Amino acid sequence: MGRDMGKAKTKPLPVRLRRVLDEAEQLFSQEGFLHFSTDDLARRLRCSKRAIYAVAPGREKFFETVILHRVTRAEEATIAPIRNASGVRAAVQGCMRASVEQAKGVSPLWMRDVLLFPAGRRAVDKWRADIADELEHVIQRGIDEGLLRKIDPRVAAEALLTSSLRVCEPDFLANSSTTMAEAVGQVYEIFWSGLFRGRRNGKETQRIVDDLDLAAV
Repeated sequence: MGRDMGKAKTKPLPVRLRRVLDEAEQLFSQEGFLHFSTDDLARRLRCSKRAIYAVAPGREKFFETVILHRVTRAEEATIAPIRNASGVRAAVQGCMRASVEQAKGVSPLWMRDVLLFPAGRRAVDKWRADIADELEHVIQRGIDEGLLRKIDPRVAAEALLTSSLRVCEPDFLANSSTTMAEAVGQVYEIFWSGLFRGRRNGKETQRIVDDLDLAAV
């Protein structure tokens, strides 16, 4: 299931600036970012404003750089187990595990700010389109092998990803008793249990979900 990932070539940052970028990613993923001024960022990241401008030319460009850094890594982490899987079931398991693990690492505040920020919305839209391409191939293969119900694979892929994004939004989580990781895991469970043909395959999907350790958030 392997195709080249087509990763864009970018010049690596010096170690000191890579630290700033990595620490900004961790900070934003837990606290959001739209409320931070450049002075706030320098204080919280323990760096000079000059270092921030060396990463990106301005506050909003810095936000965009951090978002792309995290979203690109998340996309790669999801696509790799799909492409490297030996078959449809392994691809499903790898995709579910990667998606739940990513949900464990971010807060609703991150999702809120990413979706409010135009460059963040574009990054999420690209993520969704790229992952949908991969899932479409998996679903079509599952249909061809008689494992999955006959359904338009693009519709199925888009439905899954749209639903998984929706349960990560703050207004949903505020009215839910689940964590973000649990909500994402349950969306995948509902989707794949309904798509696999036969009771045996549906039970296998449940075993995959049980193995994800959603409580360890």
